[in-house]
Amino acid sequence: MAPARCPARALLLAYASLLAAAVGLGSPEPGAPSGSRAREEPPPGNELPAGPAARPPESPVERAHGLSDPRDAWMLFVRQSDKGVNSKRGSRSKAKKLKLGLPGPPGPPGPQGPPGPITPPEVLLKEFQLLLKGAVRTRECAEPEPGPRVPAAVPAARPEDDREAAAGGAGVLALLAAPLDPGPRAPRVEAAFHCRLRRDASVERRALHELGLYYVPDAEGAFRRGPGLNLTSGQYTAPVAGFYALAATLHVALAEPPRRGPPRPRDRLRLLICLESRCQHHASLEAVTGLEGSSELFTISVNGVLYLQAGQYTSVFLDNASGSALTVRSGSHFSAVLLGV
Repeated sequence: MAPARCPARALLLAYASLLAAAVGLGSPEPGAPSGSRAREEPPPGNELPAGPAARPPESPVERAHGLSDPRDAWMLFVRQSDKGVNSKRGSRSKAKKLKLGLPGPPGPPGPQGPPGPITPPEVLLKEFQLLLKGAVRTRECAEPEPGPRVPAAVPAARPEDDREAAAGGAGVLALLAAPLDPGPRAPRVEAAFHCRLRRDASVERRALHELGLYYVPDAEGAFRRGPGLNLTSGQYTAPVAGFYALAATLHVALAEPPRRGPPRPRDRLRLLICLESRCQHHASLEAVTGLEGSSELFTISVNGVLYLQAGQYTSVFLDNASGSALTVRSGSHFSAVLLGV
């Protein structure tokens, strides 16, 4: 039995020694360099030339640590950048699989910004005047000249012409900018009226008739301001002395058809606005029309300006110098406006 156990014990010892040697070679000691630094360098004098096949293959990390030239390190990085996660094939497949969903609802509106600066009317007026000046100058430059000018015949510019041109331009600007100017307004009209005839009025032949029985219509555009109008008598008394614009329009109808035959010079009508009912002695406004070419219904009008003293009255008269009676239709009107003192 002893001789049989000895060979087996010798084999076990040899196997254990081989395992210990393998473990000692595979695990480096703590503090020993790793990678290419862990490889033992041959002692000097025993170096043997080794070809490319004899060297073990190096990993990219080992090659990057072993490169001392920056260019070689950069080229190695460029070659390795298209591999692994950064490969083009993987990115294309992932891009194809990416799907976008429907857009979401719009977000709430943002807060309102601060109000802009308030421009005063004076600044707007100045800007408008500058725009008008520029438009006038552009139009003057664009207008064609009436004819060829001879330099020797062109008169020299006079200071008076420049002043007149400047005054004319200033007048146009003032007229156009009047609605924007916050200055004083136009003077108030203190006395004015517009009235209409309430009913038809008959005028006998060869007669001078004063019209009355007016009313102020309740319509847009009609007006009555100030005292002095007597609607029953048709007389308007001037409240103050001044210039008055007066107007009258009558719608006249023939009571009977005109006679056949040659027209007579006496067949005419006169419409008058007289002062104090004295058409022959005071100044009056007058309009004359003939009846030879008139139809059964026609219109006669008169207007003008008279100066009235305070307390003087004016009224409308129709002088029928024809041989037939006439009718003044309702709706004929009489008006006056105080222009100034």
